Order: sequence, then structure tokens, then C-alpha cells
Amino acid sequence: MSKLKLQNYWVFILSAISLLTIDLTSKYYFFHADIEQITIIKNFLYLSLQTNRGIAFGINLGYTFQLFASILILGILIYYGTKYFLAEKRNIFLNQMLLGIIIGGALGNLVNRIQLGYVIDFIALRPIPVFNIADFGITVGLILLSLLTYKTDN
Repeated sequence: MSKLKLQNYWVFILSAISLLTIDLTSKYYFFHADIEQITIIKNFLYLSLQTNRGIAFGINLGYTFQLFASILILGILIYYGTKYFLAEKRNIFLNQMLLGIIIGGALGNLVNRIQLGYVIDFIALRPIPVFNIADFGITVGLILLSLLTYKTDN
């Protein structure tokens, strides 16, 4: 196997850094802004600061376990992502971009968890639980990467 050359993965690195930056900037803004709630679409879409001490859907499994699980999952994503998706010659641009978005989102939530002990959420899309840019990136990235992989394999 050839050595990992960072210049071959510029799309992955750029998309990860971009999503991480957008996520942390938006969380910082909503955390420090004195805004209770912004209504975008009445009874449907709001921006409202919430803290999430749990994992998905607010399930609380304890800080130490959640931190350990977050780091473990991030490591697995990076390992298998670079081994399989970034090594794939087909759809290399999309594979790199989507994996970068997923990793950037995971890093954004991990930074919050380490720095604050919880994750900042602020997008309320009713009836879905409140989420953030990182959650959106992870979810959409995983769905699209799965669809791309399924389509490519068939």
C-alpha cells in the first residue's frame, strides 16, 4: 500500500475543515448571542439555543462513556474512511467531500464535548429534536455516502 500523501486528499481536508469551522462558528455565535428564539418558519423552523449533555436524541450515558465512544467512533470513521472510501478510484471527489463533512461534523461535536462538557444545539425543525450544523453534516454525509456506495456497487 502506498504512503498517505496529504496533497491527494485536499478535498477531504478542505471539506472537514470547512464544516468544522462553520459548525464551531455558528455554535459560538448562538452561545454568546443574547437571543432566546428566532422564528424562521412559524410552527416549523426555529433557532433556539439548547445544550445537549447526551448523545443522539439527548440520550445520556455519562460524560466519560460518551467522550470515549465519540473518540472511538471518530477513529473508526477516519480509519475505514481513508482505507475504503478515499482509496476508491470511482467518485473520489464525492467520497472525499462527504467523508470530510462527516469527520468535520464529528470533530465539531467532540470539541464541544471536550471544551464544555456538552454539545450546543440550536436548530429546531419540528418535530425533530434540536440539532446543529455538525449533526446535519454527519447525517446528510452518511446518507449520501451510503447511497453513493450502494449505487456504485450495483
